[in-house]
Amino acid sequence: MTALSYKPFAIYFVSNSLSLLGLWMQKVSIGWLAWNLTESTFWTSFVALSLMAPAGILGPFFGVWAEKWDMRKATIILKFSMFFISIVIFYLQFIQAHSIFSLAVLTLIYGILSAIYHPVRLVFVSIVVKKSFLGSAIGLNSASFNASRVIGPAIAGFLMLYFDLQLTFLVSALLYLPIILILFFIPLERRDNFSFRKETFKKDFFEGLRYSLKNKIIKINLYIVFINALFVRGVLEIQPTIAGEILSGSSTSLSLITASAGIGALLASIFLGSSKYLQNNLSKIFLPMIIFGFLSSLFIGIFNDIEIIILLFLFLGFSTTLIGIGTQTLIQLEVSEQFRARVLTWWSTISFGSLSIGGILIGLFGEIIPLELVLIITPIVGYLSYIYFLRRFSGSFSLSSKNVNA
Repeated sequence: MTALSYKPFAIYFVSNSLSLLGLWMQKVSIGWLAWNLTESTFWTSFVALSLMAPAGILGPFFGVWAEKWDMRKATIILKFSMFFISIVIFYLQFIQAHSIFSLAVLTLIYGILSAIYHPVRLVFVSIVVKKSFLGSAIGLNSASFNASRVIGPAIAGFLMLYFDLQLTFLVSALLYLPIILILFFIPLERRDNFSFRKETFKKDFFEGLRYSLKNKIIKINLYIVFINALFVRGVLEIQPTIAGEILSGSSTSLSLITASAGIGALLASIFLGSSKYLQNNLSKIFLPMIIFGFLSSLFIGIFNDIEIIILLFLFLGFSTTLIGIGTQTLIQLEVSEQFRARVLTWWSTISFGSLSIGGILIGLFGEIIPLELVLIITPIVGYLSYIYFLRRFSGSFSLSSKNVNA
């Protein structure tokens, strides 16, 4: 049986899926508004990535605090705060008062809230289901996130094409309300809370990092996440720039390539969840998938045909998600409960921080030299870095595989 057979999780799953739709609708709409306001590669990349970058900078600090928080209260407060920021974005668009400055500030605030929420979200799934359903719940949450990457941009593209941006922002904000309401009532599994004293913050912070680096399986997976996020996933985060500059397209082009990446991500989620063999041999598929991602990124810089680029984003979404879900799954299964929030936050910090740096660098260099050339150079540098990584850590890599398959 899957976690959906457990009623509290089923209710949470549906309402959380709606909020994820709102997130992706908003992400696409904000990116397109930034391009329309500036037609700048850098500023469009900056605004799009400000939603993710704070998790890469602030994540480890909030991960320490999140170990001690009441997860229900923290989730309600953070979700409502995100809803409020979304309403402000809608209102400024409604009165036609947005500037690139207002958009950058609001997305940065939202990104900080997301950074605080991220360790809470990663822990929350472990207390909304019984432990016997945890593996299924992680897979379903990943499938929900990636399905929203398909449906959300499609809805946003439809609304922007046939109505306007302000309606798109309003609908995306309202989709947060169901999850806020159910969080007051949904029963949660008991979780041990560890007492928090200010003088132990530094100790707790570095304990999580030391735990991550001493565990071979966790350490190797963090290295893989770093390479994948810096050199491949960064391309996914500058889709508004690619749609505007390379495709010279409309909001429809942006919705198509975003939805295509989402379909690839969804297929990866289904692919992982449907095979027990893959779950026991995850480390073996990381190498071909990251090379697959490098090639897809390189070809986006070579071709400017919308049909080919849609297909390449499908491949990118598939490969990066397979690595993302795979590494998180291995870490979730390996980490002890006491360190769960801190270790998973390091995973998300490396993931979001690296993709933010990668995306901003691509946007910055895209202001100086043609963006197509940047997209060709980036995966080549990434491939060389990964080859160095394989040679440098080949012993640890084989240990990781043996331990995972044991």
